[in-house]
Amino acid sequence: MLKIYDSLTGEKKTINDSKVRIYTCGPTVYNYIHIGNARPLILADLVVKFLTFKEVKVKYLLNITDIDDKIINKAIEENVSEFDIAKKYSDAFFNDIENLNITLPTKVIPISSKLIEIIDFIEILIDKKYAYEVNGNVYFDISSLEKEYGELSKQKKEELNTGARVEQDFNKKNSGDFVLWKKTDKGKKWLSKWSYGRPGWHTECALLIDNFFTKPLDIHIGGIDLKFPHHENERIQYIAKNNKEIAIAWAYNGHLSINNEKMSKSLGNTILVKDFIEKYGANELRFIYLNSNYKQPLNITEELINQSIEWNNKIFNLLKLANWKIATKEVILNNQTPIDDDFDSYKYITKFKEFMNDDLNTPMVITLLEEMAKNINKQIKNKVLDKTLEKFKAILNVLGLSYKILDIDKKTKEKLLEWLMLLENKNYEKADIIRKKLQEGGII
Repeated sequence: MLKIYDSLTGEKKTINDSKVRIYTCGPTVYNYIHIGNARPLILADLVVKFLTFKEVKVKYLLNITDIDDKIINKAIEENVSEFDIAKKYSDAFFNDIENLNITLPTKVIPISSKLIEIIDFIEILIDKKYAYEVNGNVYFDISSLEKEYGELSKQKKEELNTGARVEQDFNKKNSGDFVLWKKTDKGKKWLSKWSYGRPGWHTECALLIDNFFTKPLDIHIGGIDLKFPHHENERIQYIAKNNKEIAIAWAYNGHLSINNEKMSKSLGNTILVKDFIEKYGANELRFIYLNSNYKQPLNITEELINQSIEWNNKIFNLLKLANWKIATKEVILNNQTPIDDDFDSYKYITKFKEFMNDDLNTPMVITLLEEMAKNINKQIKNKVLDKTLEKFKAILNVLGLSYKILDIDKKTKEKLLEWLMLLENKNYEKADIIRKKLQEGGII
């Protein structure tokens, strides 16, 4: 069974294989997502694809924050409606995740569709004395669950109450109390019993998880930068309402840097997903993430990108080679038994599952793929391929690596055979002309 490192307890937690419930915080749709935003999405997709490969049922929820001050400010800046901004960048988000070969979650919920439920959720917290209203604003009282608050981020209450992160608001009982409902006259707002306003960001995710799942989550996935205050505040609201933990495991990916500087808008070094894909490719971004432990900080450099490009080209060329060799019967498929005793072909999937079940050890999976590639190349030279190629493709698919291998039609097959005949007859000049056309067509 899958074991995932739980950031709350510091232990690996076993995830039951009956049905797995997963949640990831989606984007605030006021801009295009950058490659840092993509890391937890790719991590969640990896978990979903692996569990699906193991024939485990998955219920995966992703939210869209389409109510936010950033959206309001962007709408004012561009002189359009908040709806137009949210629609534009929601569409862009879905386009990006499609291009990243991310499987759509079971459900993607825009928070604007859950306002009634959010208001009801906040009322419950007030009734239970975990939240309070002042001048039309509603706050969560962190002193009401003093022992639990701060456990996820491993911070003490006195540390949480200081510093620039906590906005100064004299309506609060404690400086660390956070907004559940914000009274406002700016931008789109909704009527509640407290005021015209809109929900606090931290309440959105807590409500969606509580509303969509009948049981606590198995895995809550996110970037490490969301641990505090977002996830800390999300967790405490769920505990307050339900008197139980929100998730079995909190899985966090590490920080992302660009050339040894933390990626941030203020430094102007953010790389948008759409720009990265256009310049390098989706496989190249995935490989960069897969070739390191998901929990570790990652520094993206030109050298790392070039390494990824080289690796993906090697895999792509191998798949193309096997494809046309099989089509022309230069290589025979023998799917019955392993051909080469030097490679444990029959154990590849077993090893793959072992690595993935051990807290998603994708660097070891990459090493396994390289061993398999070596085996496949050897088999091609010997003109017989066993099931290693099939297993190789299956593992690539779980990792979300997708290569455009063209079907070889009758006309292309004839060209390939003509090329091979010219090579055999040592007519290299004509052979080179055909080879060039086949390369341009993406066949070889």
